[in-house]
Amino acid sequence: MRSSACLRRAAGGQRAQLVRYGRFIANEKVSVAALLEGWGEQTRCAAAGRRHVLAIQDTSEINFRTTQERRRGLGEIGKGGGRGVLLHAMLAVDADTDTCLGLVAGDVWTRSGRVTIEHGKRPISDKESRRWIGTAQKAREVLAGAAMITVIDDREGDIYEKWATVRGPGVHLLTRSMHDRALADKGSMYAAAADFAVADVATLELIGRANRPARKAELTMRFGTVSVNRPRRAAAHLPASIDLTLIEIVEDKPPPGAEPLHWYLLTSHAVEDATAAWDIVGLYRKRWIIEQFFAP
Repeated sequence: MRSSACLRRAAGGQRAQLVRYGRFIANEKVSVAALLEGWGEQTRCAAAGRRHVLAIQDTSEINFRTTQERRRGLGEIGKGGGRGVLLHAMLAVDADTDTCLGLVAGDVWTRSGRVTIEHGKRPISDKESRRWIGTAQKAREVLAGAAMITVIDDREGDIYEKWATVRGPGVHLLTRSMHDRALADKGSMYAAAADFAVADVATLELIGRANRPARKAELTMRFGTVSVNRPRRAAAHLPASIDLTLIEIVEDKPPPGAEPLHWYLLTSHAVEDATAAWDIVGLYRKRWIIEQFFAP
């Protein structure tokens, strides 16, 4: 995949095609919101009748090489002096075949400056993290023709407001835990996981990444139900607690020099036995598909 595209090459060198594209972008009826709304039109049809559709979401930073004089409204991204836009996207994937059904929803934005109010003191509507909730809610509409939807995201998507407002009949959530949460019984989530009985031990193939070669890992798995407390600063109208399934998988004996794999997965799916728990782990591993979508 190319990291960028040349419009002249895409137009086959035909000036008329370039002019049409310019007129399209310049049209007052063309807006970012309208383009985003169109993402899910074909995906809605492709998802209809599917038994189980995964709605996988993530955010990527689109960095542009620029100077202070030519930033043209590009905002800060990442660390350092990078400038660009942020793209949040959700892909629909058939859970059984891994077939990509298309884009569901998302957002594109730039940062106009640095926020000075502490993150925990701002309402969710004033945080960038609201995209994880809004996009998940949009999936319920676009993928309504599927028999079941599972929204999958990484740790940034572990937001109490999302757990409280998105799940419903036929709509499930699966997220890697961001941090240890307080439980309704006054304990902590990770401490509860440590008390779960070992359910199974299995060897899985880990996909190679830039900072980690592909390898096999022997993983110990535990699972159980936890009742997660509403965070102190969350909106008072949200439920005081939410019951979720917690699955812990840990690599007890990693190879020398390798960082051990250790995941805490939270899901609204009910898990009755080790086979069902490994099925959930398998679904989460499909999150890698959206990483490939964003890859340069």
